[in-house]
Amino acid sequence: MNNKRDFIFKAVFFSILLLYSILLLLLLFWALTSSIKTNVDFAELGNSIGLPKDENTREILAPWAWAWGNFKEATKYLTVTGLYRNGRAISVPFGTQLWYTFVYAFGCAAVSTLCPAIMAYATSKFKYGFNAVIDVIVIVTMILPIVGSSVSMISLLHQLQIYDTFLAVYAQKFNFPHMYYLVLAAIFRGIPKDYYEAAYIDGASEWQVMLEIGFPLILNSLGLIYLLFFISYWNDYNTLLYYAPSHPTIIYGLFRIMTDPTGSSTRGELPIQMAGCIIIVVPVIILFAIFKDKVMGNLTIGGVKE
Repeated sequence: MNNKRDFIFKAVFFSILLLYSILLLLLLFWALTSSIKTNVDFAELGNSIGLPKDENTREILAPWAWAWGNFKEATKYLTVTGLYRNGRAISVPFGTQLWYTFVYAFGCAAVSTLCPAIMAYATSKFKYGFNAVIDVIVIVTMILPIVGSSVSMISLLHQLQIYDTFLAVYAQKFNFPHMYYLVLAAIFRGIPKDYYEAAYIDGASEWQVMLEIGFPLILNSLGLIYLLFFISYWNDYNTLLYYAPSHPTIIYGLFRIMTDPTGSSTRGELPIQMAGCIIIVVPVIILFAIFKDKVMGNLTIGGVKE
């Protein structure tokens, strides 16, 4: 009876995951095919689903006849204008936005991963009564939303003279009260103490034990957390819009294409908008394809049995 229930549960769970995956792939296929169509083919002739077709014969076009120029047009319209830096009007082209995106996503993901890892190592290795208080603080801050702090944060950054810099956003990400602290703390508690004791016998300092023993043992978990943070920051434009407004990322350029506040010709031309979306998602897919074996592999910690 239990075997039958387990089979039914696994079958239902697998069916839900399969359906969800198919829906995501269909959306990605729609976005990709839409990005290589002309606006006439997509909107006026109603070819919203399927491969690009000839505007006259309605036959499917060969790959070399697809509207690949949409990607070039998207990079041109991703340029952000009307920004100011040090009282001077500036224009930020696509290449500069791409650089800002990498600086923001890579840096903030590193800081957001490193801080909870250090705190989780400390609270799991050193047994103090205050550790329980830290765990409660993390849980409470995860439950209670903190709103209305943007104005005071901007004022503080101005007083520190780091407003509109990447240092300002890096400093805000250097905190540990979130879910990954709890995950890393649980992983660190599962590491056998034999590793640490052997390092101490060899004369290693506390920093060496953490950096050369503790962190390498959970490298796969850190890589997975870093990738999740990277994807989150890659798609984030609000933070820089508030605290570093003259350093827009490509996701903000895409936002400008979607909302079209200046009345550019891309408004209503969904193929160009989809081309911009594809440009933004490609680096994330490439990064995941390169590191998928490391971050999606074995996340368990092997070692000496106690």
